[in-house]
Amino acid sequence: MKKIALILLGGALLAGCQTTSSDLTSTANAAATSATDSATSSVSSLTSNLLNTNFPSLSCSAIKQTFVTYEAQAANLESGSSMLTAAGISAESTKATLDSAYNTAKATAIPVMSAKGCSETL
Repeated sequence: MKKIALILLGGALLAGCQTTSSDLTSTANAAATSATDSATSSVSSLTSNLLNTNFPSLSCSAIKQTFVTYEAQAANLESGSSMLTAAGISAESTKATLDSAYNTAKATAIPVMSAKGCSETL
């Protein structure tokens, strides 16, 4: 009697563990969507943080550090360009977005640094 109960329990457990190809496809699609959303969010957050920086309120060294940090984070994203491409995001458009934000922020920061008499350069 115990053997039969164990066999039935084992069969029930096996039936509960089976997945279908549609389950796997759904899981893969969800993972790809999550990766795309995460990468897009990273680029958007990085550029937004730089473009929303209040440069006049920062010291010269803090302005310089803002750009150093941005460059490091952008390089980090660019080094994962194969992952971005796999997630369906163009590496070229990502680089263009990052470069555009950098150039826009730099055009804002340079006059501020000049007015403050900063010795640092961007």
